[in-house]
Amino acid sequence: MEALNTYISGHFQTVPIDFSNRSWHTNANVPSKPGWYYIETDTPFDVLARQHLWARQYAKKQSGARADVKNYDLLARCARFDPALAQYWNTEFVYSGLTSNLQARAREHTFADPGTGGLALQKYPELHEFEWSFHFTTLEGFMPNCPDPGVLLLLGEQVWRSHNGWPILCAE
Repeated sequence: MEALNTYISGHFQTVPIDFSNRSWHTNANVPSKPGWYYIETDTPFDVLARQHLWARQYAKKQSGARADVKNYDLLARCARFDPALAQYWNTEFVYSGLTSNLQARAREHTFADPGTGGLALQKYPELHEFEWSFHFTTLEGFMPNCPDPGVLLLLGEQVWRSHNGWPILCAE
């Protein structure tokens, strides 16, 4: 457990998020491998907290049928903040997670299709005025031949959150 704790505490690579470049994540060599990540910003909390979901429904590309937007509702997630629990929230490292594909997850949090769960930060122009970074590390770097990636990824995610607080844009 101590080895995972140490790894999760400091083996992250950092790349800036570029909202003007749909290929920022591939250009930055974010790998298509399982791992952990977090998103950091200097965006003030009050700016994050006023970002209404860009749409509630969208037309599917293939059929044109209406469907609910799966992108995350930033305003609703920020509304859970309570000053009495401020020390347990993280408003700088605003999202953290685990994934089977770091590169795909980086894309989903910036340029997500409306039918994909993700932050879809590109849809919020006001947020582009601030600095955003994607931090990542691979499971392979910790345990190259992990016999049960799901368990270790979930444990690592919770270890990271226990040290850094709950990211304000993560679900409960």
